[in-house]
Amino acid sequence: MDFINIPSNTVVYEYYLKTCLNWNEHLDIIVDEDNNIKGVLFGSKEDISVIRELCFVRNDKQINKWKNQQLKQGAFGEQEKARRLLANFALNDKLAEQDADLFDSEINLFIVSPELKGKGLGRQLMDRYMAFCKKNDIETAFLWTDLDCNYSFYLNYGFKLHNTFQSSKQFHENEKIEDGMVFYINVKRPNNKYEI
Repeated sequence: MDFINIPSNTVVYEYYLKTCLNWNEHLDIIVDEDNNIKGVLFGSKEDISVIRELCFVRNDKQINKWKNQQLKQGAFGEQEKARRLLANFALNDKLAEQDADLFDSEINLFIVSPELKGKGLGRQLMDRYMAFCKKNDIETAFLWTDLDCNYSFYLNYGFKLHNTFQSSKQFHENEKIEDGMVFYINVKRPNNKYEI
């Protein structure tokens, strides 16, 4: 994280979690025997009622108000740097989601605890998400990530690369790299090596 003089990283994770949770219809969490979260997958439905969309928009406004209060109170550290970083988060969302209307669902958050990677937890979460998609007549889903992610899981699962984009962290670099990636999957014909 590039925040300066931030009292605790918790506020960044809280903000990110709040924004990811807002638009979701599929919320899946795996916990261990001590109730520690070990895996998360949140997914949305792109085709929702006007009423649901208005609720999500209202919640977005409340989240933004909370974020601005935290910013003023110094919870994100040095304000000007924090403003720029938070604006970059929003810009990345906009860049990655410019083709969102081509898909029926978005995976907004997908995390597996590092010590459990390769143990089938990600596959389990993704299989349950695919079942949710099938139950809700969702034919295509997308997600976006960047080069810092181990995106080979998506390719092995059956996702295909839709496009790439230059994320906000590259805007001020001399070497321009398209480090953002949008992946998609056809839910009815995933062509993956796993059984769904």
